[in-house]
Amino acid sequence: MITAHGATLTVTNDALVLTPTALAASLSGTTSSREVAIADITDTTSVPGDAWTRTRVDVQTGAGALAVWFAPGDTEGPAELLQLLDDAKRGEAPAADTVAGGAGIPGFSFVGFDVETANRRWGSICQIGLVKIIDGEEVDRASWLCKPPAPLAQFEEGNVAVHGITADDVSDAPEVCDRIGEMVEFVGDLPLVAHNAQFDASALRDACLASDVDIPQMLFACTLAQARATKLDVPNHRLPTLAEHFGVELDNHHDACEDAAACAGVMVGLAREAGHTGSLMSFVHDSGFTLGSIDEARVTPVLRDRSGAGRAMQAEQAAQGGVAAAVKATAAPRGSNQAGPAKRASQSASPGKKPAPWQSVATPDTVPEPNPEADPNATLYGEHVTLTGEFEPHDKGELWAKIADQGANVGKNVTKKTTILVVGEWATMTSKEKRARELMDKGQDIQIWPAHHLFEVLGLGEQPPF
Repeated sequence: MITAHGATLTVTNDALVLTPTALAASLSGTTSSREVAIADITDTTSVPGDAWTRTRVDVQTGAGALAVWFAPGDTEGPAELLQLLDDAKRGEAPAADTVAGGAGIPGFSFVGFDVETANRRWGSICQIGLVKIIDGEEVDRASWLCKPPAPLAQFEEGNVAVHGITADDVSDAPEVCDRIGEMVEFVGDLPLVAHNAQFDASALRDACLASDVDIPQMLFACTLAQARATKLDVPNHRLPTLAEHFGVELDNHHDACEDAAACAGVMVGLAREAGHTGSLMSFVHDSGFTLGSIDEARVTPVLRDRSGAGRAMQAEQAAQGGVAAAVKATAAPRGSNQAGPAKRASQSASPGKKPAPWQSVATPDTVPEPNPEADPNATLYGEHVTLTGEFEPHDKGELWAKIADQGANVGKNVTKKTTILVVGEWATMTSKEKRARELMDKGQDIQIWPAHHLFEVLGLGEQPPF
């Protein structure tokens, strides 16, 4: 397999196949591969480029020329393509394409990451799982039990029921702050990969804050986002479902190390299915996303970057200044690039056009009343619920209606009545979440839910696990 500009190339004795990258497919509107029979190729010509100009290989057929482009400065790719095409004409090309390095993916390196928590506070980490992937293959793993930060040390029945870890299990374990130090050493400069990564990344940062230790600067990708962006034949995008789809073992779901390994396997499976070679960052960028980041100020989630400017900046900074520079470049937006200012009705999109990206986060005008005939046993019955952030693919009006239907009170803002704040994706901590945490510090009983937990309660289908 050869990586070209916007495509991966496969050469056998029968055909040259060009498979578009996810980004190229999204721009062209088609994911279809293009196949050229070797018998139809009459000539090949290489048009060299330089450090600034792309190299081109022209493949001549009876129907005309096919131009295959390579990145500026790439001399190996064009040469390899020409050699393989010559081999194919003699019947000496590989019968099936193989990736250099055996079963691996050269350059595809990261650390699968998962945490389990003692209670509803995300920073209450009681287990960390890490699986190191180098060139698409596992080379090391670590699984650590730990004591949650002292302010967050209570083990709640619901969490214990999920993962089975109790206070007694961690009574002799190191403090989470000590394990975080070991984690930083284990990860090094590699990016993290988690399923519903916003939760795990936020948990790590919250644990650092609660433990009064330095917050590591890290980049991360999300298998949930990647899987949703890929047209997979799966009923949902839960981790066990994706693991089964890609033939990845997951016997002990909700063990942090097992989940981290499954998550890593899913990401490798997604890359293989896309025909990707190269880094995790390039794979995420080709899928139309920026990597998320963790730093002292915030957790910036994995976000769609429709313009491509964020991806370009992130790649440039990573190449020039490493992880720290890329993290700094990532944590910039005021809100996400999927959002914008609320527009008046007179400014709404014209008929036939898709809703503007900001519409999914805009606050609806009308607050629905609680359903007076709601089941008193419903999870949200009698609660005061506020939403903040983005809840793609659902808009807030839809969610508000379903929340009210369970007999809950919907609030536009966080107040002293608020009992649940649901946090969707956003590039920074929102003002509503800041206010909720201020009230929690003053003793108000507010639960902070991730979006997927609300989706589960509302019966909206696929949910990633904790």
